[in-house]
Amino acid sequence: MKYLALALLSLPLYANDELLRQLSTSERAEDLAHEFQMIPSSAGSQALRISFEDCQKADELRREVPLNLKAVLYYGQLCSQTTYFTGDKVVGFNFQNETKNAINPRTAEHGSTRSYSFEFPQRHMHNAHISITENSGLTSLMSHDLLETTIVLIPRKVIPSIEVFNFNGEQFRRITLNTNETIDVKTISGEIVDGAFKELPMDMTASRHDRKFVGLQYQGRGIMIRVDRRAGTPEHIYTQSFNRNERIKDATLTHQGKTCHVSKDLIWENATNPDKTVYFKYKTDQEFLDRVVNTRCNWNLSLNDLE
Repeated sequence: MKYLALALLSLPLYANDELLRQLSTSERAEDLAHEFQMIPSSAGSQALRISFEDCQKADELRREVPLNLKAVLYYGQLCSQTTYFTGDKVVGFNFQNETKNAINPRTAEHGSTRSYSFEFPQRHMHNAHISITENSGLTSLMSHDLLETTIVLIPRKVIPSIEVFNFNGEQFRRITLNTNETIDVKTISGEIVDGAFKELPMDMTASRHDRKFVGLQYQGRGIMIRVDRRAGTPEHIYTQSFNRNERIKDATLTHQGKTCHVSKDLIWENATNPDKTVYFKYKTDQEFLDRVVNTRCNWNLSLNDLE
């Protein structure tokens, strides 16, 4: 569905207005002056989470007369979401689908959750990626219930960001992806309802060996690089598989209905060493096209083809 004439809200929530500005502004990647140096994305970072109850508080305040818009925005801007920051820099954010809805059946005894983390260490696009964790909640054992997926989108144009809008009395998040495409997410439920991603319902198959990874279709103009793993880091290469649906050595590339499988070590440094942090090899999208996409997949793409 498409939303017309949206009123996008981005008034201050933090005492540090600069953090909110960064979170709600898609800074262009080429404007970043510093050189990327690989360090673990969690090093020195903090997380701020506003609870589901704050979403409810925001809804209550909207019904009060006179309307206190500043208070509504304070509770509503980032409710049910986690924001990651290092010092004065926003380096990622997360949202979760953890209530019963069309995507999450919540049929398991221990609950079920689909979580998206958009990570861009040092506010740099070199290692920007999306981490998705599917928790079936079927056994309460992490090694049995968690399925992990990592996605990289090419081209890397902008730092991901979030804006808030209301439509027909319901609040939504509009997330700008690093391709400068967008997805719209229901604030309360965490369902993706429009944009470059299309979600499929969570697979609640009892067998941890057969359960499918997150059902997510990329409908954008760029290239999606995807890797999946149960009990491990998706970008790493392993000798043993713990789920029949994962490719332990290869990444899957998709573009406009085409699919290609490429060895993970052609895409990430340290892919063959599970004890080291992985990071994307290529500084520029053109280098990735030249060395991987067009030589391994034979797609003959230029950056203009991804616009």
